[in-house]
Amino acid sequence: MLIQRALNFYHRKFDGYDFEEYLIMAAVCSIFLPFFCSLTLIGIILLYLLCKGRLPAIIKEYPKSYYVFAFCVLTGTVSLFYQNYLGAVCTLGIAAVFLFILFYRTKVTARLFELIVDACCIISLFCFLWALMEYYSIVQTLDYDFFTFEVADEPMYRVNSTFFNANYYGMMVEFLILMCVYKMMNVKTTRRVIFYLITITCNLLGLYLSGCRTAWLAFLITIPLMFLFNNHKKFFIGTISIFVIGAIALFIDPQLFPRYDNLLMYFDVRTDIWNTALHGIRKHFLLGQGPLTYMHSFKQYGGPPTQHAHSFYLDPLLSFGIIGIVLLIPYFYQNGKEIWHLYKQRINIRLFSLILAFLLTVLIHGLMDYTIFWVQTAQIFLLVLSASSIYTNQRSHEQ
Repeated sequence: MLIQRALNFYHRKFDGYDFEEYLIMAAVCSIFLPFFCSLTLIGIILLYLLCKGRLPAIIKEYPKSYYVFAFCVLTGTVSLFYQNYLGAVCTLGIAAVFLFILFYRTKVTARLFELIVDACCIISLFCFLWALMEYYSIVQTLDYDFFTFEVADEPMYRVNSTFFNANYYGMMVEFLILMCVYKMMNVKTTRRVIFYLITITCNLLGLYLSGCRTAWLAFLITIPLMFLFNNHKKFFIGTISIFVIGAIALFIDPQLFPRYDNLLMYFDVRTDIWNTALHGIRKHFLLGQGPLTYMHSFKQYGGPPTQHAHSFYLDPLLSFGIIGIVLLIPYFYQNGKEIWHLYKQRINIRLFSLILAFLLTVLIHGLMDYTIFWVQTAQIFLLVLSASSIYTNQRSHEQ
């Protein structure tokens, strides 16, 4: 009986897709593996599309995509000119991920997107289990009591699950929890609501163990906003109540917040990083010096050593300059028009609220960090941002 139910579930969820849609599913699942696995699979998919002669048609379907390719050519050239070779390699990665997203936009349907979101929610539980095992290894090394859930300050002693860095894991958890909220608003059984609440709880614990502090701020705005947009008053009131209880608990015992004792010290370090980035922006404000400019140039400005400028608002200017950023605007403006159409025409408010929550997460988290500039976080962000193509594709098929 159980086997039959499992088979019925499998056929209900996975039957009826074509080969290319299965490729997209595999690529989404690979996001939760170490980053080189995801890049490798994207490379294989692009090679397949090239051999099939599909790439030119995919690119032509989105004329504004030429601006992004111009951006990649310019950024790669600038990187090589300044001998920022790692930046040049990053540019190839940006181009590959973008090509995959264009392919995804031509194939995405409402059914495929819902399956992708469900898969991400389920796989996040395995990422949480991995994080727990990682934390167990850490507490053994540091001789902590496992159930105190004490988070060390050193990056090497903070869990990152499969996401290379604890702060990248933090942003992934932000996105995954928003996906759970998105799904929870459309379920019709208590059992599924409980599943998503458990998934949210597990991811929140994973976020706590990662020690990523910036991620918590975004939830105060994004989750209530999603419930508000979709007229889920009970969930909205429940969420606000939980936030109020959490605020009271932190007021009584601030140590409950991860790595609370060195907030000011880390803010001072961030300030030094931002000042260093501003020096670089003033010197190369038109073109930047390519991806990871901060890591390439911090020594000449006497700044703290780190990978990037820890700011969504400074690092793009530092790395790509004004001209690079301007080249990206036409494509994302067109994508933005599709997203706004979802709300204006009341086509899918739930999807609009998810996309808006993702955007706000990047903008809020970006005040203190630049975790969106990573293979896994960028992919999942762009997959959701590009889901507006569901209805563009639908209109094209109807005509």
